[in-house]
Order: sequence, then C-alpha cells, then structure tokens
Amino acid sequence: MQDINCIIELKRGLHKICSIGLVNAISELNKFEEFYQDIFLIYGLTYNEETIRQKRTFVASTTKYFILDRLPEDSLYLNDDKYDSKIKKIKELLGKVIDTYFVLRDGCSSNEDFKKKYAEYFNEEVKDFSMEISENRDDSLSDFAKAVQKVYYSNDKNKGNC
Repeated sequence: MQDINCIIELKRGLHKICSIGLVNAISELNKFEEFYQDIFLIYGLTYNEETIRQKRTFVASTTKYFILDRLPEDSLYLNDDKYDSKIKKIKELLGKVIDTYFVLRDGCSSNEDFKKKYAEYFNEEVKDFSMEISENRDDSLSDFAKAVQKVYYSNDKNKGNC
C-alpha cells in the first residue's frame, strides 16, 4: 500500500539532484516505494514521513548510488546541477536498474552481505552513507516565519471585527 505523504517526501529528496521529469520517471516505477523502504531498512532507518523529511540528503545520495550511477553513461546529463534524461526510454532503463537491485538483494542473507555483494557486482568499494544519515534537514524558522506562525495559530480575541 502506498503512503502518499512518504512518496511526496521521497520526491522532494529526489528533486535535490534530479529534474522534475526524472523525478516523475523514478517515482512512477512499480517498485518505487518498495525500493526506498528497503534502502531505509538496510541502513537502519525508520521508513516514515518524518524520517524521510529529515533525510532528504540520504534519499538523494542513495538514489545517485543505487539508481543514477547504474544507468548507461550517455543516458543522463547535468542541467543546473540536476540530472536530466537524454533519452525517451529512461523509464525502461530505470526499471532494469531497480530489477537488478532486487535480484541482488534477494540473494543476500543480511544487510551487510548485500552492501558487500552490491559493491562487488559493480566493482566498487562498499559505499558508506553515515554522513548523509547523520545529516538532518534544518527545520528552524526565521524570526519572520516564527511571527507569522504565531499569528496564524493564535486565538484572535477580536474575531469577526476584521
């Protein structure tokens, strides 16, 4: 079952590094939410709206590592520091990347085993996302935003006199 709030937060994380077209192509994949649920599980994070909101950098970094870096070299380009697709069949390629991920994942007995086998499969070192995991989004508000929020949530004694 899809959780629309989690999907919205995932899309916000994707938008940090992807164009809107690529965000939509990734989010329309059949196993989109299942993929990120599994990624959060592998790295010991709770998969819920609040955690995803705080871990947008983690979403962006894992997307680059597990998805974008696995696409053929000539299928993406950078436009204003965001990845965009050069080809029309991008959804098909994205689907194959996700399928490969799950084939590798299904053959592993533990999260650590998967990280190792995934890196070996692509002839890379095991990727550590500890810095991205430790980074939280800054939810602090400016003084102006705090004042607006205070007015918005206050009980106006003079209701109806405006």
